Amino acid sequence: MQALKKLNLLFVEDNLPFAHNTAEFLKNYFRKIIHAPSIKEALLELEDNRIDLIFCDIKLQDGNGLDFIETVRAKNATIPIVVLSAHKDEEFLFQAIPLGILAYELKPLKYEKFIKLLQKIASKFSQKALLPLTPALSYDPHAKELLKGSEHIKLTKKEILFLELLLQNDTKITTLQMIQRDVWDEKFMSDSAIKNLVFRLRKKVDEDFIATLQGVGYKLKR
Repeated sequence: MQALKKLNLLFVEDNLPFAHNTAEFLKNYFRKIIHAPSIKEALLELEDNRIDLIFCDIKLQDGNGLDFIETVRAKNATIPIVVLSAHKDEEFLFQAIPLGILAYELKPLKYEKFIKLLQKIASKFSQKALLPLTPALSYDPHAKELLKGSEHIKLTKKEILFLELLLQNDTKITTLQMIQRDVWDEKFMSDSAIKNLVFRLRKKVDEDFIATLQGVGYKLKR
């Protein structure tokens, strides 16, 4: 389940003892666990962090988890979402299906069932198809490299993080603040260092596929 080690998980759960124990277990598998005890806080975390996967309860103190998922889907149609609920309610299940739920599990999950769920998630991320950047250029999220024709172009860790951040935002702007947060992990880097990273990436592929918004950030050219 090595694919999970690169993922940030947003865990939306208002049962604090369950959330604490489950988060401690999940820390062994994911890059980062971000706990949100309410829908309001979950939406703020989505704005402030790179989120790769969501675990969400249905009945939360400040609203219906399915309404939260609908809000997420309006902005991101592909992020995998797992429902963890104590309620075996067919009505909730039928409402969840059109929202593209990866799994609907009853809590608390036994260890063996949790491991099977994590294996399912890992398999989904390991089998991602090539992501096109230009007609001639694509990104392999499994091998973490660029492909240009038959050429395999290796990337540094910072280049991988930066490129995946651009892909996650797609046609939206990836701001300089987001790059500081997700590529340099909150460590301050000058604008010139970021510009140098983008310059090297363009030079590697001999193709300008990244648009610069001066003083604001970057986005993929589509």
